[in-house]
Amino acid sequence: MPDCFISYSSSDDELARFVEAHLRAQGLNVFLASVSLQPGDRWSEAIWSNLKISPWVVFLASRAACQSAYVQQELGAALASEKRIVPIVWDLPPSELPGWLKERQALDLRGGSLDDLALAVNDVAAAIVSDKQKGALVVGALVFGLFWLASKGK
Repeated sequence: MPDCFISYSSSDDELARFVEAHLRAQGLNVFLASVSLQPGDRWSEAIWSNLKISPWVVFLASRAACQSAYVQQELGAALASEKRIVPIVWDLPPSELPGWLKERQALDLRGGSLDDLALAVNDVAAAIVSDKQKGALVVGALVFGLFWLASKGK
């Protein structure tokens, strides 16, 4: 199961691969269509199923991405599913994000370097890892509680 889904315009593929590599280096399972899809995969089905199960969406919010019909569909689904969405902007101000994404705190990398992007992605990765660990603790506590209850009933 992917920890995060990267939503991006195919014209930003080089940058998307950079972000994906940095997230993976932090131990995360990442869905990036250009890397994750295998020959013969039904790409539309794979994209939707991975978006559906990913708790986080990293939105590479370029002007091209904001104008892409596919990206808009992904973001609409992510918003409707109440995913954690992190917009990353570099060629437009956060105020120009589409619709309700303007209400999300964006990583504003305008005028920044690839080093700045790497640091920002590491911060996002740390938040995803923390969220993932909290979820594992909750599941562990539930399993412990079930075993405890089962042992009491014997």
